[in-house]
Amino acid sequence: MSETATTRRLVVGYIATDRGRDAISLAISIARSIDVELVVTIVRPESSTILAGSAVPKDGAGIVAQQIDDWLDEALALIPDDVRARGTIHIASNESKGLMEVAEREGALGIVIGARATTLMRQLRIGTVASSLLHSSTVPVVLAPSGRSDIGPISRVTALYGARPGASSLIGAAIETAFGLGVDLRLLSLIENDGLFDDEVAEITEFAEQYGGAVLADQASEMLASGRATVKTKAGADIEEAAETIDWQPGDLAFIGSSRLGRGGKVAIGARARRLLRILPVPVVVVPRRAASRLHDAGTD
Repeated sequence: MSETATTRRLVVGYIATDRGRDAISLAISIARSIDVELVVTIVRPESSTILAGSAVPKDGAGIVAQQIDDWLDEALALIPDDVRARGTIHIASNESKGLMEVAEREGALGIVIGARATTLMRQLRIGTVASSLLHSSTVPVVLAPSGRSDIGPISRVTALYGARPGASSLIGAAIETAFGLGVDLRLLSLIENDGLFDDEVAEITEFAEQYGGAVLADQASEMLASGRATVKTKAGADIEEAAETIDWQPGDLAFIGSSRLGRGGKVAIGARARRLLRILPVPVVVVPRRAASRLHDAGTD
């Protein structure tokens, strides 16, 4: 097969801010763990959109184009020689639409973007572009936490799941990714125990662990038998308290699933997922409910 047919790619959404540099840093870490080419993408607004805003004079379109070219050169200069990368400027009505179009054109494994700047220890603050992608993308969306995206080689995959329809797709994607990368896997169910009796918490915990273990055993029993995979629960008064007790290590990558309300295999995160994103201090892969993550494809031939 030709190189074009076998090359696997990640689209990296770039803007000339810290958010764009966070996306680049995380993409470099991923690319050093898997065989993947980075497609650094800047979305240029359509000419009508630029001129309608009146911030750019009608004779300034050429200046805008040159500035975008310069930004793309700056982005590519951030990427070391040992990582395969190329740049593209894509014209679209908005950034999220443009990134999805490039991902479809390239057959990308996913889209990497930076989260907005954070305050008060909130790691992943979702801006307009991320929010749109998290309700429209048909490929996994990888969110880079502000200022903490240079994670080094991926060392472990943690799937945060609930025992409800759709969780098996998430767990399956995490299993395949961890297996393909040759790293440890942790299946972790978060339990809100506010107002529950101890025996109720124990019953929910047992069910969640049995559910995760059953899905894991069906798909990768050797990982469970060898100790490379674990199934655990964390409980707290609310989802935030439960999440804040999770221990993390360098190179951790978290997986969460889309909402059960998602349609057509697209990402669609619900209220619980949004609350989690405000807490998690590690990069997060949001997996479309009906489309298994393809990140694992990059770890295997």
